Amino acid sequence: MSETTKKQLINDLIASQNQLCALLEAVADDQDWQPDPSEWSFRYIAAHLATVDRDCYRDRVVRISAGENPFFEAYFNAGWDFSQFNLSDSIQEWKITRKEIFELVNALPEEKLILTGTHATEGKITVLDVLRMMSDHDQEHIQQLEPVISEYRKKVQN
Repeated sequence: MSETTKKQLINDLIASQNQLCALLEAVADDQDWQPDPSEWSFRYIAAHLATVDRDCYRDRVVRISAGENPFFEAYFNAGWDFSQFNLSDSIQEWKITRKEIFELVNALPEEKLILTGTHATEGKITVLDVLRMMSDHDQEHIQQLEPVISEYRKKVQN
């Protein structure tokens, strides 16, 4: 566990968040567009990203670094109603929460980075593992959004 690993994870997360924000901001004027009625709109994706960082990842970082040795169930917010959230507001909230997470992680001494919690499906996790989970989550949404936005642009142009 090194300072370089922490810095690299944070830099990767900054890059993936910037990429996701750019993708979503490009379609903010049509935030309720969905490729299919069974799939999330752009509004829902933005609200989901903000909510997961706020309610899941920040909590995990705080509790693990506090030495609680917490147990975490898998986190899902599928089925939530995000219709009252504005895409641009959600992006701003997500940026603020993620900045708070980075500030917390950057302030942790090395000995706090080896503390663990237990995740229902992942097993023992550290704060850096939480950052890796965040990165994986970002990548999933990048891979989801790029083709959806391409489809959106084709439909809007016709």
